Amino acid sequence: MLTRRIQVTCREELSLFRRQMYSLAWQEIREGCLEGAATAMARKPSCLTNGVSIDVVCFAHEAAFEHASFVISVAMHVHPDSRAGQVFWEEADAWAHAVAGDDGFIVEPRGALETPNGRVFHYALSEKVREGQIIPLEAAGS
Repeated sequence: MLTRRIQVTCREELSLFRRQMYSLAWQEIREGCLEGAATAMARKPSCLTNGVSIDVVCFAHEAAFEHASFVISVAMHVHPDSRAGQVFWEEADAWAHAVAGDDGFIVEPRGALETPNGRVFHYALSEKVREGQIIPLEAAGS
């Protein structure tokens, strides 16, 4: 439900962010200009915890096979006058899923780091394999 709330509330920002992600991966990296690049979404307030801000950054890097690889970092910053013990840290997962959207990506958690004023969560976004992309083993060896 939280993912859907973020998608509805930030629809335009998420759409712009995804376009920037795809641009990084398909234009600059694919054409050999860069090995990796990043883009960020404007800082947002937490949907669940007062006194917490959210930063979302996407890193695109050269990938094997014919699809782009993305890493999403969701930083949750606790404002100085707030208490970290009351933060709903799982909101980071919802932001990663909101970025992935319905574009056929799988979100895989890759760990988190404590910072002096919060936490940074990392997620890998990998494309779902579509049925037409699967090659039977017999055909692959021919």
